[in-house]
Amino acid sequence: MPELVVNNPDRAPDTFPLGRLRITIGRSARNDLCVPDPFASRVHAEVRREGDQYVLQDLGSANGTYYNGSKVESAVTLDPGGRIQIGETDIVFKDKSAIGELSSAATIEEVPLPAATIALDSGHRTTSGLLEAIEGARTQTSGRQVAAVASAAATRRAGEQSDLLALISKVGVTLLASATLDETLTQVARLVFEAVPAERCLIMLRDAKDKELRARVAELRESTRGEVGEIRVSRTIIEEVVGQGRSVLTSDAQQDPRFKGSTIMIQGIRSVLAVPLGVGERIFGIIYADSPLGEAQFTEDHLKVLTTLGSVAAIRVENARLIEEHLEQDRFERELQLAREIQQRFLPTAPPAVPGYELQGISFPSYEIGGDYYDFIRRPDERFVIALGDVSGKGTSAALLMSSLHAAVHAQVASHQSLVETIVAVNRYLADNTPANRFVTLFYAELDPLSGSLSFINAGHNPALIAHAAGTMEQLGAGGLPLGIMPDAAYREGRTQIQPGDVLVAYSDGVTETQNPKGEEFGPSRLQDVIWKNVELSAAGIRDKIEAALTQFAQGTPAVDDITLVIVKRAKDEGRR
Repeated sequence: MPELVVNNPDRAPDTFPLGRLRITIGRSARNDLCVPDPFASRVHAEVRREGDQYVLQDLGSANGTYYNGSKVESAVTLDPGGRIQIGETDIVFKDKSAIGELSSAATIEEVPLPAATIALDSGHRTTSGLLEAIEGARTQTSGRQVAAVASAAATRRAGEQSDLLALISKVGVTLLASATLDETLTQVARLVFEAVPAERCLIMLRDAKDKELRARVAELRESTRGEVGEIRVSRTIIEEVVGQGRSVLTSDAQQDPRFKGSTIMIQGIRSVLAVPLGVGERIFGIIYADSPLGEAQFTEDHLKVLTTLGSVAAIRVENARLIEEHLEQDRFERELQLAREIQQRFLPTAPPAVPGYELQGISFPSYEIGGDYYDFIRRPDERFVIALGDVSGKGTSAALLMSSLHAAVHAQVASHQSLVETIVAVNRYLADNTPANRFVTLFYAELDPLSGSLSFINAGHNPALIAHAAGTMEQLGAGGLPLGIMPDAAYREGRTQIQPGDVLVAYSDGVTETQNPKGEEFGPSRLQDVIWKNVELSAAGIRDKIEAALTQFAQGTPAVDDITLVIVKRAKDEGRR
């Protein structure tokens, strides 16, 4: 995977893998790559993937970004070994592998697990030496090797152990071919019918998430005739086997006082066997076998055989469980990374160049995937669309709705001349195609760069601010309801003017709702104060001052929502050009 190597003057270099589509670099801890350099801007530069290449983009930094000694004026392609200079920080781009895959396929090896030792009611205990032999046999690739290991253990035991070792050998060979957890459990259930004269077998495992015991496999003996009904396990058995780690044998359940009034008596079950599935002292399941039709009667020997089978099978089941969990986690991470990349592609790669104006946008998601949206869109009539939206919810669901908003805005901008018609169409689309409990707040404006005229609609969003060079602060609140709630909602257009020296700041509620350790919110008043104090700075400078104020106010308190800013600064000398 391509990576950035940060050369530190006082310690070993730091390596940052480029696993994302876009990463920001700067002095703020909100960046993907934080460089504690006093000459770096809070949000300094960005590295992003474009096809099979990575490019470097300066984000309006105060002291500039340099690549191989030259100042970065526009996006430049990174070459292996290329050097990025940010302040006094030297960063080297390295590419050791092909670029383009989101993630490599995970290779998961079976991890040898400690042998299980389970006490039996009969006083028999499977020894660790036997199970070490089992584990060694399990890892071999041929039935002859498995049998050889089992035979070596058999020489140390009496004659009756030979049958157990034959069973162990068969279990080892059979389960070697199993792939998934369900396939492994099905094979175990079928081996139960070969080991004991049971008519039904049920295997239950604890769920990895909520730890509840759930049935994973239920099997009937092939020779069983007729309907034997639903397999229901007595709570008494579950508590004794899973809760206390003891095997259960009853030859005549109808006369056993332990099961008086239980489901066993109600179902007319005669014989029951139940053994734990576990590794060490950790019990994660149960093998249950019974004879509901009363044709079989289990003995201590049957219990011994089934307990041995369970001890051997537990190792393979545990490995299959671990593999399943790893694969599920890997699949989730790949999907999350793909969703994050799709979402990042919707955000502008760089602000557009508009003569007489500076435009900046930035978004820091509070989760792996954000729900905020901002955009700059050039219309055919040379007006510019400036948009900032906040979708309800968090994480993947919010990102999916954000993608719908992005698609709707771009489609309607090209279809309508009127700003109101555009927003009405976007609202109707979202209302018709999103769940009733989802909505979007949106600030949408169209700027005429020549005159500075700004038309806007605020659909339930935080009022954008204009700090006028003349000394006033204007809030842009005209609009209507959030999008996606009522398909026929009406919207009102507002109009204002951006004069030379004025600054427009649109923001998501993650800015004003940033909290400090006392639970206080940053609020709109503090935001306005930061803008006023820094109105003379560039758009990027104002962005960095707002981010710095938020960081200082939060004092390490985690962000509760995405933080997104869009800033438009009109140059003071615009009127003299």
